[in-house]
Order: sequence, then structure tokens, then C-alpha cells
Amino acid sequence: MTHAIPKGRVWKFGDDVCGDDGIIDYSIVRESFGKEPDEAALRAMCFRRLRPEFPGQVRSGDIVVGGHNFAHHNHVEVSVAIRASGIAVVVVESCEATFIRRALNTGLPIMTCPGIAAAVRDGEVIGADPATGTVTLPSGSVLQAKPFSPRMVQIWQAGGVIPLLEREFAARRAADAAGGTPA
Repeated sequence: MTHAIPKGRVWKFGDDVCGDDGIIDYSIVRESFGKEPDEAALRAMCFRRLRPEFPGQVRSGDIVVGGHNFAHHNHVEVSVAIRASGIAVVVVESCEATFIRRALNTGLPIMTCPGIAAAVRDGEVIGADPATGTVTLPSGSVLQAKPFSPRMVQIWQAGGVIPLLEREFAARRAADAAGGTPA
């Protein structure tokens, strides 16, 4: 199966960016704890504390590049906010494993790529392919991140774990109804 390699404009952030008190304002979000995340509100607050222009200027397909310890202390709303903003992929020096899992569950790929922070500038266009782990720089040179596993690629391409499972269960039900096995 072939896939489109995300290519987009870089929004660059530094080290130690807090997910709940930097990317979003969790003190506002926690007031609606237990309810479905309000994507419009999350999109409006996404990165606003760090880059006030971000919510109004981000475009679908843009790429976030971050430094070390990116999105530490994060709830799932952090990933929802970034994805709802139209970000295609996040490429960071390092982050918590929970951030990678939470983001992938919502369909947002997070790649850890040593050297990315020093290699790009804000506004440059790069390509980032989670399936192969390659990050193509404006110069044409390539940095290598750890590629996604085949299952992670399936989740990413489906738009998250729930859409993937819904598709798989529907295929299984259809195969069972037809008396066969799913493809």
C-alpha cells in the first residue's frame, strides 16, 4: 500500500514545551472533563501561549518541529488540538512515549528524529514520512528517525485507532455474513 508523504511548512518550537500549559491551556480544558473534546476551542488555543499567531496562521498540512522533552505533561486534548489545527506530523528531538501513543490514537503521527531542531528553520518546507522514518530537509538531505511499525502505519493512515478498528470490525462482520474470512 502506498501512502502520501506529509510535506509542509515548519512551525518550530524549542525544548521543554509543556503540553498542558503551553500547547493548550489545560486549566480551561479540565472544566469540561469527561465530555467530548471541543475541537474548535482546542484549535483556537493550540500553541497560542507560545506563538499567538499560530491559531490564525497554521495551514492544513503544516509540520510542527520541536526540541527535547516536547509536550511533556500532556493529556489527550493536546494531541486533539494539534491534529484539529491541521498539523500533518510532529517531528521532535524527544518526547514522552505517552505523547506518541495518545497522538497516534487520534491519527496524529509523532516522529522522534535526532538532529531535527538544528537542521530546520521556522517556515521552511520539509517532508516527514512516519512509515520509513525519513525526514527530507529543504537542502534535499535526509535525517533518519525510527520508522513506524506496520500497525502504527495502519492506525495513522486510518486517522486513528477508532476509525481503524471500526473498519476492521465492519470487514469482519461482512466476511462472517458472507460465510468467509476477512481480507
